Amino acid sequence: MNKVLLILLFYFSTIASAEEFDSISIPQTGIEIRYVPAQTLCLDKESRIWTKTKETHAIAAQLNITPIENDFVRDYNYPTFSVGLRYNLNHGTTMHKDNSLGEAHPVDYTSKLGNFLTLYATFNRPIYRNKHWQWGYYLGTGLGYTSLKYNQINNIDNEYIGSHLNIFFTAGLYGQYKVAKEWSVKAGLDFSHHSNGATARPNKGANYLGPFIGATYEPEQLTTKIVSQHKPYSKPFQKYWFTELTLGIGGKTLLEDWLQTQFNTPKEQPEYRKENFTFYGAYSIHAHLLYRYARRWASGLGFGLFYGDYARWIARYDEANGHIGEKHSPWSASIEARHETFYGNLSVRVSLGYYLYRHMGYKSHNGLEKPYHEQVGLFYSFPKLKNLTLGFSVNAHSTKADFTELQITMPVRL
Repeated sequence: MNKVLLILLFYFSTIASAEEFDSISIPQTGIEIRYVPAQTLCLDKESRIWTKTKETHAIAAQLNITPIENDFVRDYNYPTFSVGLRYNLNHGTTMHKDNSLGEAHPVDYTSKLGNFLTLYATFNRPIYRNKHWQWGYYLGTGLGYTSLKYNQINNIDNEYIGSHLNIFFTAGLYGQYKVAKEWSVKAGLDFSHHSNGATARPNKGANYLGPFIGATYEPEQLTTKIVSQHKPYSKPFQKYWFTELTLGIGGKTLLEDWLQTQFNTPKEQPEYRKENFTFYGAYSIHAHLLYRYARRWASGLGFGLFYGDYARWIARYDEANGHIGEKHSPWSASIEARHETFYGNLSVRVSLGYYLYRHMGYKSHNGLEKPYHEQVGLFYSFPKLKNLTLGFSVNAHSTKADFTELQITMPVRL
């Protein structure tokens, strides 16, 4: 998955301060519609060659909810949570490989990127607000479905999407102007992403970037008036140290498997440009020491230990392709820097790790991987279970998904 924009906006959220004002009304609920004319991004040399057109459009409708005032609400300058449906019209993005690439031969039709119906949720934070204007950013995630994915029959050059169900991520900047008591117009820049987190192949992921325009309806009778940001918090925050022990279980399909069957398998063989790929297990243990120095965030360091039962299959591919003498081990270990942002029981984690030990064959050190890895995840803690935390996380190399896993964390306050 593409995470550069997520990490930048995530970091920006930690340094932006609440805007002060004397008196303003904040809607508690509202409805928003928006239209996004965008372009599908080609993020590597190969996709720029075989992607012929990049047009895409999206329409979305969402319910906006501003929570009742609490300490987190005031910390984030009275944010809005949204739940909505988005429909991406992607058939304007077309793909065709004009020349043979290895054993992959051209076909006599053009492949298309499938349309997506996505259920999503976003966190929308105002950075500046007055009685008429509002400026801010949003981050969100969800689950999308497409009926048209990579297949051997009529979509063989679609390397972006290889599964019907896909993880959705969005981030953007917006400006909003109130034109009437209950109506506002909205515009901004939207980045969105669909991919399956390496749970299927292909999985380059579809990335979209473009402006958006929209309108919001906010019933005046459902507003809350804020008088000042200077009143004291209900619960003064106490800084503290804590540890996290995290267990992860997930899985992936192999890029090596995709490359072998797509480009190195003769057309006469049944494995030629196949659709279905073996799913392998991926497991991890993480231990971190963190310092929560503000209500909204914490940072710290730790270690990660990984086990992948697919290492022996990578060894077979290396041997078949003449890469003799490569090292292969199912175990990897890294030192990790972690940052967490909190809103009540919800949290988002961003980690950057450097491998102390990793041997995953030829491609792991010839362009497929770097000596570092990234993790991004969304989590929810259960106070009645001693803050036991459950969530999902994607591990990536240079923003390209390596595997997706469910994680359970036990935090211990020191």
